Amino acid sequence: MRGFRLAGAFVALALIIGCTRAPERPADPPGGHRMAQADVELKVESVAREADTLAVTYAVHNRTSRAVLLLDGLWDFGFGGQPTLDPHRAYVDLSGGQVVLSRMLIRVPDDLMVEAPEVPSVSRVEPGATATRRAVVPLPLRTSLPYPTGPVETRELSAVREVRLRVGYLPDAEGLKLHEGKDSHGNVTKTPEYGPAVTAQRVLDSGPQPVSAAK
Repeated sequence: MRGFRLAGAFVALALIIGCTRAPERPADPPGGHRMAQADVELKVESVAREADTLAVTYAVHNRTSRAVLLLDGLWDFGFGGQPTLDPHRAYVDLSGGQVVLSRMLIRVPDDLMVEAPEVPSVSRVEPGATATRRAVVPLPLRTSLPYPTGPVETRELSAVREVRLRVGYLPDAEGLKLHEGKDSHGNVTKTPEYGPAVTAQRVLDSGPQPVSAAK
C-alpha cells in the first residue's frame, strides 16, 4: 500500500473514547499473538473519515518501569520498490467480516517461505510516557497484508460498523538488538531481528470500536 496525503474537507464519523488492558499474564489468543501486559494501555481516541481516508487516532500509555518499543514503523515500498517509512500506515485485514487495522510485526505463515520478513521499525516510549499515534488507510478499504493468504477484498466505508485496532510492542527496550539504518528518504530507522522480535512481541487489541454515521 502506498503512502498518501490527506486533503479536502474533514468529515467526522465518530468520536470513540475507549481503552483496553490485556491480562497481566501473557496468553496466546487466536492468531498466535501474545497479549500485552496490563500496565501497557491502548486507548482509541477517535475514528474519523478525512477526505478519502479513514483515520484512527490512538494513544499507548506505558505504565511499566521500563521503556517499551512500539512496532509501528511500517514500510511503503512504492512503485519502485524502495522502502520508505510511512508514519501512518496500517495493515488492513477484511477477512471474516471484520475490519482489523494492525500496526505490528506480522508472523510469517508456517507454510510460506520468504527471503526477508517484513519487520517494522520501532519507536521508543519511556516509562510513564504516552505516545499518540494515527493509523490512516485509504478508502475504500482494501486488504493490505505482508503475507496475504486469501483473496484481496474491498469494502466501502458505508458497509463498516466496527473497526478493531491492534498495536504490537516489545516490552523490554534494552533486551533486543536493533539495527540502525536509513530509508530511501534518509529517515533513521531502527529494526529488531525477526526471530527475537516475533517471540517477544505483545499485542494490544482495542476490541471492536463502533463507527457511526458512515457515509
